[in-house]
Amino acid sequence: ITDPWDPKCVRACSMYVPGKEPEGTKRMLEKIRGKRDIRIHYHTQVEECRIINDQIVKSQGFDVDFSKLRYLFDFQPAFLDEVYPLGKPDTGRVCFGRLSAEAIEIYNKKRGDDLSLGTNFEFVEVEKANIDSNSGEVYFITFVAKDPLDKKTKVFQAKVIHVFCREIVHSFCRLKPNQPVTCDDEDSIATNSSITKKKERKKGITN
Repeated sequence: ITDPWDPKCVRACSMYVPGKEPEGTKRMLEKIRGKRDIRIHYHTQVEECRIINDQIVKSQGFDVDFSKLRYLFDFQPAFLDEVYPLGKPDTGRVCFGRLSAEAIEIYNKKRGDDLSLGTNFEFVEVEKANIDSNSGEVYFITFVAKDPLDKKTKVFQAKVIHVFCREIVHSFCRLKPNQPVTCDDEDSIATNSSITKKKERKKGITN
């Protein structure tokens, strides 16, 4: 993975040749997308591969619709309420919650290095997670965090890499793009900006 921000660094590949899937593949697909529905499109494996990878690129891996898949890919949703190998004996919800808490802590620290962007968000809960499995695993976690000052929650996205299934590396953590901004949020931004300008003037910093 050369560029943590480049969604093309992660590409979903079909795990099996059509007609040669091992026993249990059907159950796994039903687990991912639910029971087969007559409304599911009959795409070819190549078409489906393009569809899922287009979604990965568009959302950088965080928002993928698995509901109409007919083939099993190495990019799958996490089952949050099941025990997950990385977090044994904990469930995926606990495991990814732990990674999310670490991610938001790093986010706060990095933002705190800039007087104008200091934050103190606290992890609340995991919404969902996607997993890309290859030589290691890449986790695309969507979670909720709150500002303890105004109690408002925001949705965050964290990309975490389990390098060769040995070392955990936090690639990035960010606010989920295109979230609605309230008037209160704008007032808060304006207030923080004003406070920062005052601090800069006290330190003799001018533009």
